[in-house]
Amino acid sequence: MLAFLLVALLGVGPNWWERKLYRDNQALAGVGATLHPGGLTSARRKIDPGNRSDLILRRLGAPSMASAAQGLSRHEVWTYYYSDGTMVCNLTDGIAQRITLSYGAPSIPTARESR
Repeated sequence: MLAFLLVALLGVGPNWWERKLYRDNQALAGVGATLHPGGLTSARRKIDPGNRSDLILRRLGAPSMASAAQGLSRHEVWTYYYSDGTMVCNLTDGIAQRITLSYGAPSIPTARESR
């Protein structure tokens, strides 16, 4: 019985791990990121450099895609996708330092295959 369970686990475990890594990599690349309602210009008017992250979250909602790095200070990049463009907020220690706008339809990555 134990041998059967071990063989079954060894057969399923690697496939499960591979699917998990695939999903994690897709999330890092922004596959399936959400498109926020409204327009880019009206969203930009709601925030300014110097705003705290909690204020940005209250005014805009959760970012479509986010990444962070921790060193001497915490650096975050929040990306918001709108139908007419993309807004990228660079935050350091929870405070917006730079807000960049790119007008035009956003290019949200899609998965080539489903796993």
